[in-house]
Amino acid sequence: MGHNKIDHRTFCAIMDASSGTLDRHMARILIAEDQADLREMLSFTLRLDGHQVVTAADGEEALNQALATSPDLIVLDIKMPGLSGFQVCEQLKRDVKFGETPIIIISALNTDEQIEAGYLAGASEFIPKPFSPQLLSERVKNLLEVH
Repeated sequence: MGHNKIDHRTFCAIMDASSGTLDRHMARILIAEDQADLREMLSFTLRLDGHQVVTAADGEEALNQALATSPDLIVLDIKMPGLSGFQVCEQLKRDVKFGETPIIIISALNTDEQIEAGYLAGASEFIPKPFSPQLLSERVKNLLEVH
């Protein structure tokens, strides 16, 4: 049985490259989405990007998770059981602890009125469903770089 060997310089270069990526991208992100399959896809996408992900299935759980974990960024669906994404966004933005936390609202409800309501609630971005995982990754990366 042969062993794959790499020299010390190659090993250090790999470690430097990976730690640089992790340092730049690692963030704690809260995803609040009531559809389990979509919640898992969003979580998988952001974990693949190197982020730590916490999830919630409804608005009340999203508030509790936000208070418990202090996420660096929050992704909220609008239409969830109990509190809507708008209500969660408004409540979080009233709390000084989350005043600067970027919030992305995702929703199939993407009329001009819904988009405007999202921004008025305090959202940083509004992504209409359906969307690609790459779009979410790009928006998250951009918001984390700004904040």
